[in-house]
Amino acid sequence: MKAALIALAICLALWPGSARSTPLTGRWEGVFHGGRADQPVALIIQSSAGGRLAGLLYLDGSLIGSLERGTASGDSLRFNVMSFEFRGRRDGKQLALVGGASHGRAHDLALQFVSPDTSALLPSPAAAAAARSRILVAWDQVPDSVFAAHRVATDSPPGISEELRKGTLFLVGGGPSQDDLDAEFLRLAGGPEANVVVIPTATIDPGSASDPLLQANRWATQLGTGRVTVLHTGSRAIADADSFVAPLRAATGVWLSGGEAGRILVSYLGTRTERELLALLARGGVIGGTSAGALVWGSECQVFRAPKDGSPFQMGSADALLLDDPHSSAFGVLRNVVVAPHFTEFKMQPSMEKTLAARPHLMGIGIDEATAFEVHGNIGEVLGRGHVAIFDGKDHAGAKPLILSAGARYDLARKAGL
Repeated sequence: MKAALIALAICLALWPGSARSTPLTGRWEGVFHGGRADQPVALIIQSSAGGRLAGLLYLDGSLIGSLERGTASGDSLRFNVMSFEFRGRRDGKQLALVGGASHGRAHDLALQFVSPDTSALLPSPAAAAAARSRILVAWDQVPDSVFAAHRVATDSPPGISEELRKGTLFLVGGGPSQDDLDAEFLRLAGGPEANVVVIPTATIDPGSASDPLLQANRWATQLGTGRVTVLHTGSRAIADADSFVAPLRAATGVWLSGGEAGRILVSYLGTRTERELLALLARGGVIGGTSAGALVWGSECQVFRAPKDGSPFQMGSADALLLDDPHSSAFGVLRNVVVAPHFTEFKMQPSMEKTLAARPHLMGIGIDEATAFEVHGNIGEVLGRGHVAIFDGKDHAGAKPLILSAGARYDLARKAGL
């Protein structure tokens, strides 16, 4: 999943209207200028019963989601989905929208009416096949012994690996990048002179060789340092090569982008790349990641079943959760911990509770978008505009999770706020 782009697209998919808003029906197109590059947007709106609007939204040719509820007053539009909030205004054949996550960065998007045709509400077979190719992960590339070797004994208490006693994990809950969080990662990595390695593997579609995220200057601009090396491969043999991992030996910080966590694990779990990442932590470096790039540092991942036809699904849905999946092992720097990004935005609490009911030895950490959980030693601190939810098996004033806001600190070993 391309976390930042998909989060924006889902926000836009909720389109308001009434029985009198017939001019909204049809095909609207525009360009999303955020994320990794300009992405074409197509919104198909079709009237339905009860004055609501039905339809679908496409981003870069991929089906993103179905239209849901909303309100309209004249030419003014207001809507939300999950915790995303959008306001818009129609001016003839133009639609101007502003919005985003309640505690994240706002985005502008302009759409233009291009056709009254609403017949193309379903993706073509070719588009569905392309969507499947982007979400499927070739788990069979990883020997079963690798997953087994990464499993943490269930009688071990939640905690940290030895490498984290010197190093730092900077785990971001997803969404568009935030300047203050980027600045904190850079500070941890050594400031403007930091030597940063970026691993965008979670975001890169299989077979892509020209993705903008492979360009070091793009990351240098975002992170604020001129010393950036991009490492990416889908080959475990390459991930095991000395020449591939050489930049990691000189790095002071590593950043992993969001997307499909399985691509990270299939490429790097049990390889020399993983060993060099742990060595970076052991010498006091920082590893940061957002969305998929954050959740892989727990010992287990939540695995969700995606539709085989490539149609959109609700990430975090408890109904789609696969318990005891053989591919759920992760890097395990956080021992017997499962990390859930997009926690509030994707309504992850039911799936987290289902996971912990089946595996009560785990601690759950849910991180909102535009929010980071910075872990050094046993202590984690919250930064940003959202919250971090800690599921530690305790009753917190009648609530299962302990909700932490910016500035709050938590001791993983003692299972207590500080």
